[in-house]
Amino acid sequence: MDKKITDFLIKEIKIGKWMLAPIDLLLFVAAAVFSVMIRISVVDYTAIELPAFVKYGNMLGIVTGITDLLLAVLGAWIVYDLTNRKIRAFLTYAILLLLPVLCASCAMWGMGDSIYIFFAVLSLYLLMKGKGNASLVTYGISLFLSRYAFFLLPIYAIAFMQKKNKLLYFLFPLCGVWFRNGIVHQSGYLPVPSFEMERLFVKLRGESLLSQNWPNIFQMIGTDKFIQEYSLVAKVAAASLMLLVIMLVLLRSREMSGEGIWYVGLVLSILIPYVMPQMDERAGLLSCVLYLLFAMKHPDLYYLAIVQVIITYISFSAYFRGESVIPLSAVALAELFVLLLTILRADHVWKVQQEEAR
Repeated sequence: MDKKITDFLIKEIKIGKWMLAPIDLLLFVAAAVFSVMIRISVVDYTAIELPAFVKYGNMLGIVTGITDLLLAVLGAWIVYDLTNRKIRAFLTYAILLLLPVLCASCAMWGMGDSIYIFFAVLSLYLLMKGKGNASLVTYGISLFLSRYAFFLLPIYAIAFMQKKNKLLYFLFPLCGVWFRNGIVHQSGYLPVPSFEMERLFVKLRGESLLSQNWPNIFQMIGTDKFIQEYSLVAKVAAASLMLLVIMLVLLRSREMSGEGIWYVGLVLSILIPYVMPQMDERAGLLSCVLYLLFAMKHPDLYYLAIVQVIITYISFSAYFRGESVIPLSAVALAELFVLLLTILRADHVWKVQQEEAR
């Protein structure tokens, strides 16, 4: 009897291009159930005790939970494409659903961060599959939903210069930014729930700082000194770094395709928030997701992916506790360490990949 049950659980059947067994489907369902249970267990926590924030938070919490599931499915699909390993794809699905920073973002803030991350990751995947114009459409949606999608902009500039998309389709990212700016700069209540929650989130912080608990360079030089001056210089520096990334990829004659797209996206998702002013706790969410996908392709990078998640969660805890357990200046040094190792290791991976292609 036991053997019959075991045989039934491991017997694979073909579903699309996947060979799936009942035990695989059990993992799929169980991970989703546990992710819901984790979110429900902390959903009673309210980050901001305002009726509007609570109202929109309850609404977006459900939407964000659904998008978390879609992001997990998309991540699994991408890892399967990159590695052709079913077990790694399933692990990606389960980890993304149970990832502490995504659970906390969904249940404790409920501001819809995974929605923009889903469209940003989908955009990178479409670009990887050679659908550059479609990737710009989804990137435009991501830019509309969150300013943090801006980190990935150099990827699409490189893709354009390598003739992977058309100039006309850059209207979608442009319209995404234009519509977003037109809405968020309105006075009073904003018609988009996530934008209204963002407005309340920023307003109730009080003083504007160079960094809101995100461990970047400003945590080491002071977040409340020369705010206007440093902000201007830092924005110019961030733009310069974006141009530098574009130039390095193009001048070294590197074809940004396949795994290279994820490499550039990962580096940018850590580099840009490290030098940009007015970054808050949620600035590291995109890098956590991209690092997980990259680490599934290169398991020796798991420790860096874990460190990046821990750093992001420390930033979260600084907000919810009112102070950081570890000095954020020290955490900023750790983030710099992660950035440098990521650049060095991923650069090596890309060189090996190109040599094998020759």
